[in-house]
Amino acid sequence: MPGPRAKFDDSYEQVRDLIASGLSDRQAIIAVTGSDKSGRWSTYLKKRPHLAAEVAAVRRPQGKPSLDRIAANFDAMMVLIAEGRDAVEAGRELGINGYRLTAYLLEHEDQRPAYVAAMHRRAKVLGLRSTTSTVLKRRKPFTDAEFDAALALIARSNAPDLATALRRADLPTNGSLQRRARKDPQFRARLDRAYSAHAASTNYLRYIRDPAEPRLLLASLLRDPTFAAAFNKFKKLDERYDLAQEYVLAVLEGQDVKQPATIKGIRRRALLDSFRFTSLDAPAHDDSERETFGDTLAAPCIISHY
Repeated sequence: MPGPRAKFDDSYEQVRDLIASGLSDRQAIIAVTGSDKSGRWSTYLKKRPHLAAEVAAVRRPQGKPSLDRIAANFDAMMVLIAEGRDAVEAGRELGINGYRLTAYLLEHEDQRPAYVAAMHRRAKVLGLRSTTSTVLKRRKPFTDAEFDAALALIARSNAPDLATALRRADLPTNGSLQRRARKDPQFRARLDRAYSAHAASTNYLRYIRDPAEPRLLLASLLRDPTFAAAFNKFKKLDERYDLAQEYVLAVLEGQDVKQPATIKGIRRRALLDSFRFTSLDAPAHDDSERETFGDTLAAPCIISHY
């Protein structure tokens, strides 16, 4: 007697054909079923390795969206650079990530002459001495030890200008690092981890340099990895420091903050409800990011209490 039919037995071929046409698994599932059932689809394929192999064979490789957008706007970007913008400014005007231009040129060396010409014209417009090479410069062949040293420097550095720090240490800079990462997936993973560590260790610099109001206390707190993780998790909630404090306390108590139940407990203790005391760090008004409930208690105006 045949067993019960699984969720995608009737729609498998439709989903597979849509994936073969270029849609992602999620897009294909929504198109066929009307809702996102990606989790069930993954389970369905996991229990049927022969179907999983069939889908993998027809699935188109995923591109690199940021580089694809640069490719689509490359000519317009070169025009803006020739007029005097730098890559970041040109990208911002076009709605793309200009920081990724270096990575794009490393993968499309045939586009470099157009970039060099645009940079020479930019130098003339701005009255600068152009230092852009007409050929793709190759630095000395770095050793594995020098690449490892570069990753270590990036991970531990507190300097906002990594390029200068790497150059002074005579180590591979971003161009060399990205070139090797394209050919070595394991090195790519190590490089991404190093840049993530650098971003975490320099996160506080954004608040010191805030032109409106440098927040030195927050900048100091963000140098602690646990507080930085808590702040980044809850910063969308009007920078609720009470939530961050509860998060740090949970870590010190040995709780697993990756578990939803732990985060739920943190929110419950900090946000409370109408039958409990209100946190002094709670925002006093919905439209205020600075005034807390504690500020209203300290205010001389008695109407604050009504």
